[in-house]
Amino acid sequence: MSRFNFVKIVVTNIAAAESFYTAAFGFEVQNRIDTPAFREVMLAQKAGAFTLVLYHHTDGRLLENGNGWGPLGFIVRDCAADHARLLGLGASEVRAPATFGAMTVSFIADPDGHEIELLQLPAAS
Repeated sequence: MSRFNFVKIVVTNIAAAESFYTAAFGFEVQNRIDTPAFREVMLAQKAGAFTLVLYHHTDGRLLENGNGWGPLGFIVRDCAADHARLLGLGASEVRAPATFGAMTVSFIADPDGHEIELLQLPAAS
């Protein structure tokens, strides 16, 4: 049996990416790997078993974002407020908050251009 455990994204500046994701989403560093070929920082949130791995090539290779993947998705309490807060942390706007029925969704890009979806679910009755 297997279970989903992590997503790895390639970043251009691992220190800046670590700073963004810890400030933006409350991730904490769980582990670091530093080799001559690459660096990795493993981030996790307190309440989950999911890990976000930041990966940086140390050989000077350029980052090329493709279109064969979807956004990283985060459930938030206040989509509009979190959207604005993340823009203040260095994200760029992809799509402003919009309401679909009882849900609100928006899209931003982290400083390396990785797309992030913010989803506000309806309040429990």
